[in-house]
Amino acid sequence: MIIDCHVHVARQLTGFWQPRRYGRVVDEDDEFQAMPPSFDPPASPAELALAYMDWAGVDRAILLQHHLYGDQNEAILDAVNAWPARFSGFAYLGGFDHRDDPDRLEALLRRGMAGLKVELATTRRLRSTFAFDGAAERAVWARLDALSAPLILDINGCTTQDVVAVRHLIEAFDHLRVCICHLAGAERGEGRDGALLGLHPRVWIDLASLQRGDDEYPFPRVQDLISWAVEHIGPDRLMWGTDYPGALNWATYRQWADLVRRHCSFLSEDQRASILGGAAARFLLWQEA
Repeated sequence: MIIDCHVHVARQLTGFWQPRRYGRVVDEDDEFQAMPPSFDPPASPAELALAYMDWAGVDRAILLQHHLYGDQNEAILDAVNAWPARFSGFAYLGGFDHRDDPDRLEALLRRGMAGLKVELATTRRLRSTFAFDGAAERAVWARLDALSAPLILDINGCTTQDVVAVRHLIEAFDHLRVCICHLAGAERGEGRDGALLGLHPRVWIDLASLQRGDDEYPFPRVQDLISWAVEHIGPDRLMWGTDYPGALNWATYRQWADLVRRHCSFLSEDQRASILGGAAARFLLWQEA
């Protein structure tokens, strides 16, 4: 089984990214190519993601959110309910600025969401006081723990204090499974301390969007990062992902699958199978850990 652990869907962009044409968006005064030109107007319908998955031989995808795309809870729930064998969705809570956030989260989980996704950078753009050890945030983590639902964190750009707070969060809740996105930003030469949170037995690491602008397919620097993660963390909780649709600016969807499926010659077949899908299946409790 091949599982893409990091996919974005959106009927229309409702967050910081304001759509223009041919995959281009504006964020504040900056206009740039967020998606390939074929995404016109810029959006990411679930049906299109499914077509790419079928073309590349990807069995399932985990649908994630942040405020660049905006609140896509309803679009993701529609996708999960329409294709339950293909998609798992993670809920979005915005800036964690509602007193009933734990109840809002539980309602989304009962409607079909698998867990919660939080991206540090966009959450702090919405509420600058967001903190992993804040009282309001802790109430949300406690509800996830009580429901045995997983938490996915994008901590790119985090401080040392953020890493400490995330470590305390993981240790404080015995039933909470956590995934750290993008190898915690290690592609920029930072985030190794965050990535090493993956040494904890309830922490997984996603390997999406590790490329840099001067790297070309099959991304030798990305392969070096994956090799580093296998050596220092181990392959059992490393998850392949793309960051679709933005990842299509760098390579085709099939090439992203082939990066691990055909390249990364340092991987054994068992390691390759774990990274391509086994680890994600264990994270979502489809297979025993």
